[in-house]
Amino acid sequence: MRADRLLAVLMLLQRRRRTTARDLAERLEVSVRTIYRDVEALAAAGVPIYAEPGRNGGVRLMEGYRTDLSGLSLGEAELVPLLGLGDALAGLGFETSVAQTEAKVLSALPDAQRERAEQFRRRIHVDLSAWWHGTEQVPHLETLTEAAFAGRRVRVRYRRGGDGKVVSRTLDALGLVLKSGVWYLVAATGLHEPRTYRAARVLEAEVTDQHAGVRPEFDLASFWNARSSEFQQTGAEYKVVVRARPDAARTLRNDYEADTTFDEWTTIDLTFGHFEHALRRLLSFGPAVEVMEPTELRQAVADALREATTLY
Repeated sequence: MRADRLLAVLMLLQRRRRTTARDLAERLEVSVRTIYRDVEALAAAGVPIYAEPGRNGGVRLMEGYRTDLSGLSLGEAELVPLLGLGDALAGLGFETSVAQTEAKVLSALPDAQRERAEQFRRRIHVDLSAWWHGTEQVPHLETLTEAAFAGRRVRVRYRRGGDGKVVSRTLDALGLVLKSGVWYLVAATGLHEPRTYRAARVLEAEVTDQHAGVRPEFDLASFWNARSSEFQQTGAEYKVVVRARPDAARTLRNDYEADTTFDEWTTIDLTFGHFEHALRRLLSFGPAVEVMEPTELRQAVADALREATTLY
């Protein structure tokens, strides 16, 4: 831990050149006395660092001193702010660590690299969420992550997507995947093949003391890529037929030209990834879209609109 703190002190000073021991202590959550000991340790290691007493004093590096602690090229440094993982990893419990890591790397960069990286941050924003899902609440994401990292089994209650039935399962958590703003748990039961579970449908989760089954051959990225390819090739999608008014039809069928003429009501065949995606997307059009098929979706839209009416 001390080595990490000494590195943090050095990086902060490289960026700010001079600061107070109290400010460093507050940033690193240690005592002022500890900071002075760290300064002595860095000086003993050959770093030109010293503390100046008095009202305008502080801890500083000798003018002109700099070391490139990151080892990043200019192009690599520009990518640091573009990772876009802060919000995505918030539910995993890593949000603070991600922010601190990014700050440390940026602080370690030479002036030219840091300036370019921060310019990229101002000009490009990475948003990993999906348009039509909104911000999906995944209350047990941190628990699922703990199970996957610790190699433990996790006991869950899960609401199935097809029929809405709640089932109980004890799963070997193999990993988590973020796709279009939606988290998925990849897990297996016993010796069965791994399956994909939508993390937001986990109603309860508890990490057990049981070790997950050893699967040395399992590779999360390969599994997900194979399943994604299978999904695209087999057409395992959610098919929907709707009637839509002109503006809604034009939005839903964005492959039409803007000046295409639609009838008052146009029948359109649509494909969604799953039931919930279709429900949320079509509800956003209100009375401008009528679901014709399948029956379960038509009924779900009717129920949602009826419930909304009772609120207003």
